[in-house]
Amino acid sequence: MGRSGGGGGGFGGGFSGGGRSSGGFSGGFGGGRSGGSRGGYHGGFGGFRTGPIFIHTSRRYYGGGGGNHGGNGGGSGSSMTGWVVLIAVLLLVGIVLFNNGGLSSGGSIARSTVEREKLPASAVQQTAYYTDADGSWIRSPSELERGLRLFYEDTGVQPYVYILPNGESTSVSELTGRAETLYPELFTDEGHFLLVFCDDGYGSFHCGYTVGSQAKTVMDDEAIGILADYLDRYYSDRSVSEEEIFSLAFEKTGERIMTVTRSPVVPVAVCIAVVVVAVLVFITLKKRREQREREQKRAEEILKTPLEKFGDQEVEDLAKKYEDDGK
Repeated sequence: MGRSGGGGGGFGGGFSGGGRSSGGFSGGFGGGRSGGSRGGYHGGFGGFRTGPIFIHTSRRYYGGGGGNHGGNGGGSGSSMTGWVVLIAVLLLVGIVLFNNGGLSSGGSIARSTVEREKLPASAVQQTAYYTDADGSWIRSPSELERGLRLFYEDTGVQPYVYILPNGESTSVSELTGRAETLYPELFTDEGHFLLVFCDDGYGSFHCGYTVGSQAKTVMDDEAIGILADYLDRYYSDRSVSEEEIFSLAFEKTGERIMTVTRSPVVPVAVCIAVVVVAVLVFITLKKRREQREREQKRAEEILKTPLEKFGDQEVEDLAKKYEDDGK
């Protein structure tokens, strides 16, 4: 059946047990399908210890003027205005980059702040990469597996996507339990990340997941939040196929979580400092030039003035000044 249209969902709580971590989340922008909006967070459920929930304000996921001088005042004011505008633009760019997590932040995708170490090859007994129980989501297995393999190569964690029939469940808790049950049925190691995905038929999706005890050293709360952000982005993008939703989400997640997202604060601050210094130098040189121009203009006026208009002492002072200048 593939993707549907409609509104979006929220994020659900999870649990931990047997050394593995489990949880769930929901997503889907109605604007990318057929309208609607995203919901809020759901709480955890009993029977197991509920993992932490981190709430972000912009996304939801489980886990975690000078005076005139010598007729040049207008030009000076225009120049200063230009510099002020430039500094303001740089500051604005810096703020935007910081809020988005850097130059390569990818918009609303959460930043990666943790240095993670790739799992050794011995941690995983390689398996297949997906099950399409719906029967119509994955038409190009090679396209889906391309991104999942890249994620595995980057992280050492082998992902597995289990797609349920559309509308089978909209309960994050139920999907989380399904993932917990499926994990030991599908794998014999602790290096897998199992994602159970279900489209609700109205433009939203819901997921449960289970992370092997070794895999969770890489797929921590922050990493899962990043994956949730990427899934939400590509699910809401009508230009990508169903296979690409998962392929791109895992590929980009692998790239992002294995590096610390560079903060733009330092380079932007350096750029602003350079601009400020340049402005100060410009102002200093301009004032010196204007001062010389005023002195030169004054000297020209004095030279054009008949000596009869000066008193004897003034003439003597001027003569002495020019004698000193000529030495």
